[in-house]
Amino acid sequence: MPCANHRVICDFCIRQPPAFNSTRCIDTYGGLLTEAIHDYKYSKKVALAPCFVDVWENVWQQELNTESTIDWMIPVPLSLEKLHARGFNQSWELCRHLSKRFKIKSDHQILKRKHISGDQAHATREERLTRLINTFSINPKRLSLIEQKNILIIDDVMTTGATLNIMAKLLKDFGAQSVHNWVILRTSL
Repeated sequence: MPCANHRVICDFCIRQPPAFNSTRCIDTYGGLLTEAIHDYKYSKKVALAPCFVDVWENVWQQELNTESTIDWMIPVPLSLEKLHARGFNQSWELCRHLSKRFKIKSDHQILKRKHISGDQAHATREERLTRLINTFSINPKRLSLIEQKNILIIDDVMTTGATLNIMAKLLKDFGAQSVHNWVILRTSL
């Protein structure tokens, strides 16, 4: 998000601090990568995932050394219904490739997601927050992977940040030391 006076923290996060510690993104929604993300996500062009990782590395090459303290990289999970309808989890595909490239362990079974009706993409911030209550849960068999760990969440698009915020709060409630986000596109609200 645009920051006044060249601050590192956006104005919205100063007014309403999120549960996550940081977010890095490549571009804004509506920018050069928007059509590629649409093709990737909705036309099932899964082969684009490594291309996004290449772009990620080019954009953030200088700053990637700061991520050396990350213990686990996890994707935003899809409900089983959404996974069957789409055929793949776009966040997990990105996560798999990012994990290999940056040599950070990844796991797609730490968090589970219940299906919620309606389209999150067109919901307001308040609607998103209401819909997301009790949507995510921690896999009890993976609890030791998050306790006192630094977690990195991977997603394709961040709109209001509600999903990432709920996930970060849950991970911290179960002992995560810090939670950071890497997303391809960020909408400007």
